[in-house]
Amino acid sequence: MKRLFSNRFRYGMLILCSAGFGLARAAAAPDYDRSFPPDAVVDVTLPPYNARPDDGVDDTAAIQRAITANVDIARTLYFPNGTYDLRDTLVAKNAAGLWRARLTLQGQNRDKVILRLAANAPGFGDPAHPKPMLATGSHWEPGDHPDGGGNKAFGNYLFNLTVDAGSGNPGAIGLEYAVSNFGAVEDVTFRSADGRGAAGIAMLRRIPGPGLIKNVTVSGFDVGIDVGDIQYGMTLENVTVRGQRIAGLRTGQNLLHVRRLTSINRVPAVRVTDRRGMLTLLDSRLTGGAPDQPAVECAGNLLVRNVLTEGYQTPAIRCRGKSFSGPPQGTWAWPAALGMDAAPPSASLAVEETPEYWNDNLADWAAVGPRLPGEADDTAALQRAIDSGKGTVYLPNNRTYFLSDTLVVRGKVRQILGMNSEISLGAAKEPFGDPAHPRPLIRIDPPAGREVFFERMFFNAQYPGEILFENNSPATVVIRHCGGWVGSAGFRRAYRNTAKGTGKLFLEDLFLPGWEFSGQQVWARQLNPEHPDGDGVTPQVANHGGKLWILGFKTEGPAPFLATAAGGVTELLGAYNYVSATQAEKVPVAAVPYLVTDASVALTFLTDNFRDGSDYAVYIRDTRGGVTRDWKAADLNPRNGNLVDRSRAVTLFRNRP
Repeated sequence: MKRLFSNRFRYGMLILCSAGFGLARAAAAPDYDRSFPPDAVVDVTLPPYNARPDDGVDDTAAIQRAITANVDIARTLYFPNGTYDLRDTLVAKNAAGLWRARLTLQGQNRDKVILRLAANAPGFGDPAHPKPMLATGSHWEPGDHPDGGGNKAFGNYLFNLTVDAGSGNPGAIGLEYAVSNFGAVEDVTFRSADGRGAAGIAMLRRIPGPGLIKNVTVSGFDVGIDVGDIQYGMTLENVTVRGQRIAGLRTGQNLLHVRRLTSINRVPAVRVTDRRGMLTLLDSRLTGGAPDQPAVECAGNLLVRNVLTEGYQTPAIRCRGKSFSGPPQGTWAWPAALGMDAAPPSASLAVEETPEYWNDNLADWAAVGPRLPGEADDTAALQRAIDSGKGTVYLPNNRTYFLSDTLVVRGKVRQILGMNSEISLGAAKEPFGDPAHPRPLIRIDPPAGREVFFERMFFNAQYPGEILFENNSPATVVIRHCGGWVGSAGFRRAYRNTAKGTGKLFLEDLFLPGWEFSGQQVWARQLNPEHPDGDGVTPQVANHGGKLWILGFKTEGPAPFLATAAGGVTELLGAYNYVSATQAEKVPVAAVPYLVTDASVALTFLTDNFRDGSDYAVYIRDTRGGVTRDWKAADLNPRNGNLVDRSRAVTLFRNRP
């Protein structure tokens, strides 16, 4: 252990506890290809698009045709291995020229699928007027800005490929990323042949996030990942940035929730340039620094834990003009932490990585087939696929799948891939209409395997008596890259577990409201449970006696946002609470955003409130043994340092042991 703190490290900080010790590793490329059945994806190399990799001929028009034809129906565009040549921007627009969301680009293999910009490409030469190679967008409606930014950029994905900005393109942006509520860039490399370019990923249009950037490497460019505006925050995990000219990561007023950042740079690894910005930085390694540069330069709100630096000035982390010079073991929060100065041991959780799985045996895949004569909807067809004995079940995105009864996940199935298809309850009001007796849309019974995965599903399930997932299994369950509309009339339930649902639960990149965990171990990355019409009593997320770890959390709608009780342990690291975003004229003043009852918590969150005269009287309520202590709005630090500001920032709250 001591060798980590040899003299070559100018500054080191390490928290020695069970809460995720370990340095960041480079975001490694998967060592396998991802292949799909022909009806699961749109292959851009096939007619009518006919992109031709490896021939040195410009593929921009062919790929753009594929995007334009499929973006309105959210089909996955698949890129077989090879180098695709680009000379202009690929944009997420439909045939009418309107920005659309739910664009997915899926490569066969991260290292072998390369979207490469031509050298000295026209329009990419001016860093003062940068131009993207790829641009996702928000679903455009009259009154929206024409640049494609906005808060309806749902479900935009980039998977398993490399974006190469070539050489002689100093104004190039690899990806101009718009994302809202759910969406991800995962297992992707951004690189520049000569190190030049404006940014690997730029998120500078209106209100980006929340979204997930995971297993991503950015080599070169002025800034690796550049985030602007004031809402809604981004979650980053296993990200490597190297060889930047200005900063590895940069944000202004927005939030970054970062775990396992590897930075190899002379310039700062992270810059937060505005007082209202917020950075949560965990389990990271920042090396290669120049001795006159800080590793982290933050003008806003900061939480740092388990971060090692090498080569930078001493001390290497600065916030609001002050440098950290505390003990080598510990956590640093600016402004100062609330609650206890020392974290109770029970409030520090070991972090587990989300399991990975890919079934490369296409003979072990089963498509959801057509309805049989006499079947009024797709319930039986889906259940037949689940019970087919195959390991992977997928939903070809060629129709909406209507259900009227519970699907039971059982037997040998290990993975259900929605392929961005919509799953709808349609006219199933009677079976799912009773809020006093809710029933599951999907019940997870003990599977034959150790893990079961649910991925890339979009739900349109808007009745008050439904629960999307009921976990009745001791197996590990992974739910990721899913979103949609759940429940109605204030009853919105995405998940609950039964007494048999004792396995580990991993959640990633989800826009679904209403989560209730009873005695489970749960790890969540980029969880958005926003609930627009809650009753002010039912929590958006509830942890009853379990262990819950969250990196990146966004809420809208009335409190409570998160409740922990009955000996539960919750660690929330990085959250954006949009307090004023409720359907009611005012928030329920008696509700409390964070409730702790005979439990242990560590919380990091920021609130935004744009309404006069509408705020919660109490933000954190900690009750233990019948004794209650409240933290009111006035007890929390203002986001921008101005005491009259209604938006608050809590870099770290820990309750008493």
